[in-house]
Amino acid sequence: MSISAAQGAFTEAAKVEAERAAAHWRAREALVGEEHWSKQQQREAEPDDWTHTEGRDDITAAELQLAKRCHGFHIETLRADTTPTASHYQLIHYDIPLLCRETHAVNVTGLVERDLSLTCADVMAMPDQLSEPVTMCCAGTGRMSQKNRLWTHVPWGPDAIGCAMWTGVPLASVLREAGLLEDAKQVVFTGADRGLEGGKVQLFQRSLSLEDAMRGHVLLVHSMNGEALPPAHGAPLRLVVPGWYGMASVKWLTSIEVTAGGWWGHQMNAYSYKRTADDEQALPLQQLGCRALMAPPGYPDFFSRARLVPPGTVRIEGKAWAGAVDIARVEFSSDGGASWQSATLLPKSGVFGWSSWFVEWRPAEEGETYVLSCRAFDAQGRAQEAPSDDAFNWGSYALTQPQKVYVKVEAAAGELGAALDCEREAKAAKEALRGEAGLSPSLVDALYREPGSQ
Repeated sequence: MSISAAQGAFTEAAKVEAERAAAHWRAREALVGEEHWSKQQQREAEPDDWTHTEGRDDITAAELQLAKRCHGFHIETLRADTTPTASHYQLIHYDIPLLCRETHAVNVTGLVERDLSLTCADVMAMPDQLSEPVTMCCAGTGRMSQKNRLWTHVPWGPDAIGCAMWTGVPLASVLREAGLLEDAKQVVFTGADRGLEGGKVQLFQRSLSLEDAMRGHVLLVHSMNGEALPPAHGAPLRLVVPGWYGMASVKWLTSIEVTAGGWWGHQMNAYSYKRTADDEQALPLQQLGCRALMAPPGYPDFFSRARLVPPGTVRIEGKAWAGAVDIARVEFSSDGGASWQSATLLPKSGVFGWSSWFVEWRPAEEGETYVLSCRAFDAQGRAQEAPSDDAFNWGSYALTQPQKVYVKVEAAAGELGAALDCEREAKAAKEALRGEAGLSPSLVDALYREPGSQ
């Protein structure tokens, strides 16, 4: 396939994915939307469940260990059109396999006319190379906003994201080269990372229907931001499924097996919307929801990450995305969501990329504290979820409650060497010291509800 034909198929696939994203979100809302399911109902259904918290202020050492290994996005880099590789989020389930770029091969097997064994050089030599900006989000993004979160997973804030430039070839081209047999219905992808999960020793595996695999948007990738994939991002070859949550984009790929269907592995079940652990209505996660984030303005206090801004007009800028769906508008609030104003929205960076937005904000007075927030609405009518303490889905997945950023307006914020005090904000991080801190619950919430917001 020529590059132009591959590009055309990629663009057409985005149109299909946009429609499917809207349908998928409706199914999600019908299953675990707040109008249909709550934390109280889950407690009644699973009285012996020990895997969900009773509040947000109880990070365990095990969660902290996962957070250290699986780092979030550096949110200040929202000012860049493309996420620097080192600032892109990473979720590493087990250990990073160190595979040789020259000799490692991905085997294409199963219901195909001819088996293939593809090295990185083989993939790079294929004619239909595409380089596309793709916004990728971990399925657990926003997990900390669920008050009764799943605590046996990474404690993500809204920062499990990134929009890198990925280069590779359409998976459809690879499968056509192998030749698909008549009974082919499903494609199973296996990574080299191995560990214990769900009580079983396993390799990380995911599947796509043959229809999804052949749509034209799924890529077999060898490069990220113009350079060879680094080990932590799946070197030497990985899958990228644009517009889907990150669990679908299998890293350290070792095999692509075409099957007659029916395969259902641990990572399919684990990454599903559910009401309870054994929910028979489980809905596997697919397309991204709708979301906006801002780059926090001013400068941060080292410990609390409270933002310090001098008086005057401040440009607030950020990004908004909804997978293949276009963003319709972004709104900004400087009073914690009590009122909203429209932001200026710029064109999308690519069919699976993101859109820049900005507002000019002028705080009223020096010495005041503000809670900034933003929210997005997409062309399929989807919007971000409202803040809630009652919302519940079992895996704490794909939560889109609006970001909050705590800002203090101080003239000295613009002066090197100036003395400023953020002791109250620091004390508010510890529940036992909040009385001394003297901050209102809404301000504490803005600082610490979702680590990674500022």
